[in-house]
Formats: sequence, C-alpha cells, structure tokens
Amino acid sequence: MRNHWKATAVAVLVVGSSLVAMPAYAADLSCNSDLGDQTVTGNLVVGAGANCVLGGATVLGDITVQAGGWLDATSVVVEGDVVATDAYGVSIDGTSVGGDISVYSANTPNGFLYLNDLEVGGSVAAGGVDVEVTDSTIGGSLTTQDAFYVDVIRTSVVGDVSIDGSNWGVSVLGAIVQGDVTVSGSSRDVLIGATAGGGADAFGNTIGGDLVLTGNTANLQVASTTVQGAIELADNDPAATFGAGVAASSVTGAFTGTPAGQPAAGDQAIAVTVPAQAPGELIWSLDGTSALVDLGVAEEELNGYVASGSIVPIRVQDTRAGNPSWTLTAQVSNFAAGGQTISSRHLGWGPKVGENGGGAVPGAAVAPGTGETDGLAVARTLASAPAGHARAASVVGADLALELPLDTPRGTYTATVTLTALS
Repeated sequence: MRNHWKATAVAVLVVGSSLVAMPAYAADLSCNSDLGDQTVTGNLVVGAGANCVLGGATVLGDITVQAGGWLDATSVVVEGDVVATDAYGVSIDGTSVGGDISVYSANTPNGFLYLNDLEVGGSVAAGGVDVEVTDSTIGGSLTTQDAFYVDVIRTSVVGDVSIDGSNWGVSVLGAIVQGDVTVSGSSRDVLIGATAGGGADAFGNTIGGDLVLTGNTANLQVASTTVQGAIELADNDPAATFGAGVAASSVTGAFTGTPAGQPAAGDQAIAVTVPAQAPGELIWSLDGTSALVDLGVAEEELNGYVASGSIVPIRVQDTRAGNPSWTLTAQVSNFAAGGQTISSRHLGWGPKVGENGGGAVPGAAVAPGTGETDGLAVARTLASAPAGHARAASVVGADLALELPLDTPRGTYTATVTLTALS
C-alpha cells in the first residue's frame, strides 16, 4: 500500500486547513440527487423515479421513497421512519433509524431492502422485494412477506422474526433473536445456521423463543442453532435435516439427521456474534491546534544562516487486519521565494515519537546537507512500526534544522513536504 499526503510549508512548513459549515434544510425536502451530509429538520421525500444519495446526513423526520425511487444512504441518522412503496430500492449502511422501516412492492419486479451495520429502534417489515439484513440491531420485530430472498446475517432482533413465502431462499446465520423465528412457504434453500450441504455455518443462531418451520418445499437445513423454546416442524417436504449443534427444549414434527440436544432447565443463554475483522486502514493526520511551522528569521553565523523548529506532530492510526508493518517517509521540495530557489538538501531533521500506543519507531536523524549530501531533498523515514504492532495510535514528529550559505538571496521561502505511507 502506498498513500501520499502533501503539506505546504511557509518558512519551512505551512499546512492549509479550512472548516466549512454545512447548511440545515428546513421542513420537508425533496431529494433527487446527492444530498451529502446535510441536516433535514423535517421530512425527506425521494420522488418517483428519483435517485437520492445521502452520506452522513441527519433527518429529524421521516424518509418516504415513492414509486421507482432509490434511497442510497450511508452513515445516516434518521429519527423517524423509513417508508417505501414500489420503490426501486432502499439501501441503508449505518448508522441508525429511530423508528420503523417498511418497504413493500407490488408492482416493481426487482425491488430491494439492504440494511447493513444499522441500529433500528422500531421494527422492519418488507414484502415483494429482496431483503438483506447484516450486522444490524432491530429493536422490534422483523417481518417479510413474499420476499424474493431473505438473508438475516449476524443480526440481533429484540422481537420476533417471521419470514413467509420467500421463494428464492432464506438464510438465517449468526442471528440472536429474543422472540420466535418462523420460516414458512419457501420453495428454495432454507438455511438456519447451516450451509447448503448441511454443515454447521461459522455463524450459528441463538433463539430465545421457538423455531417454527412450516410448509417449506425445498432443501431445509438446521445446524449450529440453540433454541430456548421448542422446534416445531410441520408440512415440510422434504423433512428438515438437522446437522451438528442443534439444541432445543423440545422438537415436534419430522426431521432427519442429528437428534436435537436439550438446554439444561433453568439455564440462561448468553449470546454474542463476533464478525470477521474489518480490513481497517492506515491513516494519519496533523495533531495540533496550529497548522503553521515557522522557522522565523534565519540567524547569521560565521559560515552561514541557521534556523530551527519542529514540524506539526502527526498522529498515525493503523487498524488493518493482521497489524502489518508500516513506514512513513517524507521528502521536501526546493524552497522558493519569487524567482529564487534553494535546494531542500539544506534542511535536516531529528525524528521523534511522543505518544506511542502503536509501537512506532523514529527514523534516523538527517543532518542538513552540505556539498554532496542530500538532506531532506530525498525521501527519509520519519517513523515506522514493525509487523504485529499494537493497534493504538502513535504521534510522531521531528525537530528541523536549516543551514543556508551566506550568499543565499534574501526572501521568505516556502517549500512542500510530501508524506508517503508504505506497507
């Protein structure tokens, strides 16, 4: 991986910064484009056939998606409900919806509801669309009717889960449901904590109520699922197949495979789902209230001009899976003042590490160049961290030393330092 970041320097280093205030939209707003991270103080309406993109937005009211409309939302906060009828689709990837989510389609052949990494305060209901719910929490119930397929993956539901008539298949993997789970009327694979071949999936289920499987007419596999209540089976053809890790207080109806175990009477179940580690990222940012490094007025000494200072500290955070090594290097452009230039080889530094939760190691000191030496005119290591380093942040910096010849033309010189992350 190679990432670059440039900062401008005035009298060695100057980094520009700005703060842009985003406007808040007053009551009811129509969205047919990229709204970004605005705040909507009323309701938001995605018009018929319109595409609405939200990134970091806050909606204090409800969101309504009209026929053919598409809501594509990321990192949003919705305090009300999300309601869509005959929409092209609704996709919400984080952060929260305070009310209910209702997406139904009678006239759209390929509508969808995709929820990921979302906290829903109310219930989720959908019909006639594809449904995928992953890594989410639902404060109420989850109900689908005649959905094409339904995937409930690594999701917690406080109420009941009811999935009826999904003729393109059902997967319930890594679900923690405090109420009942009912799956009925499906004519494609129904996989409850199981793979299509009947093996136990890595993400099993914990159900506080009953598991009810009725009227399914395709491959019906149950594995790696603990049911505090009963498993009730009826009118499934073929019969349900139990794999490893099935436990329930009782089982009624036809099944084949491993007999169900039974949770001990009076025991409580504690369930938690551990997802796969996210890829993470290596990021860095300035760690200071000022974005200016000013070396001031160079002092004349016997053999030249000298100036010194320190760069703005840089905070490095590495959240990548496996904690691989990283190196942060820097190279400085020539200094310029009007039509005059000075080689950046006259600039040197002494890297240092302040806060060091991430196991950073400072780079070697580089003396200001004289004669044939290069100083910071070539890439130098500011800091690095070995493989297996801690996942906390490190703050790195460097003391600067500038040595210029006596015949340097007068002026205020500016240069640019380019930081590069290598891994």
